[in-house]
Amino acid sequence: MPNTSITRRDSSLMLNGERWTISGANVYWLGLDENVIPPSGQPFYAPLKASYPTFGRITEIMNTLQIMGATTIRGHTLGISAGNPLSVMPELGVVNEQAFDTMDWAIYEARRHGLRIFAPLIDNYDYYHGGKYTFLRWAGFDLTGYDPTNPEVMQFYTNQTIIDDFKNYIKVILTHTNQFTGLTYAEDPTIFAYETGNELGGPIFGDMWVPNEWTEQIASYIKELAPTKLVIDGTYGVNATHLSIPTIDIFSNHFYPPDITKLQSDVNLVQSVNKAYIAGEYDWTGNIASAPPLPEFFSSIEASPVVSGDLFWSLFMHDIGQPAVNS
Repeated sequence: MPNTSITRRDSSLMLNGERWTISGANVYWLGLDENVIPPSGQPFYAPLKASYPTFGRITEIMNTLQIMGATTIRGHTLGISAGNPLSVMPELGVVNEQAFDTMDWAIYEARRHGLRIFAPLIDNYDYYHGGKYTFLRWAGFDLTGYDPTNPEVMQFYTNQTIIDDFKNYIKVILTHTNQFTGLTYAEDPTIFAYETGNELGGPIFGDMWVPNEWTEQIASYIKELAPTKLVIDGTYGVNATHLSIPTIDIFSNHFYPPDITKLQSDVNLVQSVNKAYIAGEYDWTGNIASAPPLPEFFSSIEASPVVSGDLFWSLFMHDIGQPAVNS
């Protein structure tokens, strides 16, 4: 059971004085799902197919990860939950306490199974669980995920009112007390890091246009609320201008498909400032013939003292019922 915080020593993540590495999966639906239509009478938001996963399904995934030898889960909806009636924040400033039930259970079960968690706090896209477009609409900008090239999307990073709204949302998440552990999310070492977002960027896909000032402000706020947490830069790729931000501990990238050249380029940048790196997502299917075989990609990861690990996309389990809470 995780009772000690993960720390960073230069480019290495550390646990009890030893280098600690990440292996595991993206399990994005642990707090709020889009894959299962629940029985009649259970919470369900049909326009986005949003529902709460059963406790049994959550427990099953923890058992599976433990058997696989995983150490870590990246859980989007353990940090991102805004903009629909089942979200933590269905409307600006409104908190739906029921939405924490599945999040609390997932964190409790991860803790019980000896797994660590990190979670992004906002999404670059207009998905069912919410993202930057949710906060833009709350501020009066008539934008959706169908408008990604509209320069007004940058208001999410530059409009201080929107930034303050997002920081208030972060405070709701990090100061929430888990009903099963008695710990706030900020206190619980099971959650070893928060990511400033998922695949963040500007109007052009992959442009890495996330202002330094925004990244520094959000990372510093996370550290203020949760001093023992590590902070991961949620930019999609390693933005070289972010390397000197002191409150960023870890950089990451996603690999569709695996790309050893891109990996090594990232590692060289991150190594230059003695920080850590993870491959936060990768495609394991091997459907692109030009991509290197997965064993070669893994060998490059394992050979680097800068790369702290990787997580595949993604893991699902069966639709099974609710166990007793104390089972």
